[in-house]
Amino acid sequence: MDAEFMVGLLRRMKHDLANHLQVLNGYLQLGQPDEAQDYLHSVIEGLDAERMILRSLPAPACLYFYDQLLKANDLGIGLRFEDIDLESWELLKDRREPAASLEIIRQELGIGCQEPVIYLSICEEAGGIDLLYSGWSGGNEARVFRIEKE
Repeated sequence: MDAEFMVGLLRRMKHDLANHLQVLNGYLQLGQPDEAQDYLHSVIEGLDAERMILRSLPAPACLYFYDQLLKANDLGIGLRFEDIDLESWELLKDRREPAASLEIIRQELGIGCQEPVIYLSICEEAGGIDLLYSGWSGGNEARVFRIEKE
């Protein structure tokens, strides 16, 4: 990854942190500590999801998948990686995944102002990579996208 990409990622992280702090400050100023606590728990859950990426992948893949988390957030989706069993992450990068399949799910769900949390497990097999999405409405819905190896 080049320096421009890294600087953009750092700017985005700083911007997101400032936004979280402003939301928390707003809840506290309005005398809504329960809402502040709920919001803080959701931020911590997101940080835990990021930690999984940073621990389980090589550095270039970490940067790519962190960028994918930010792209999901831009789509109005809280993406949580549950499991990543993957060697060929570059194939996903070439196909703009998981952002491309999240755009499809977003259109199917008609996502409005409510940000759903969607869980993603990635599993690589000899013939391809499966992206298993689940959990967006608290039910048992699941969707699999298969990325075939050529």
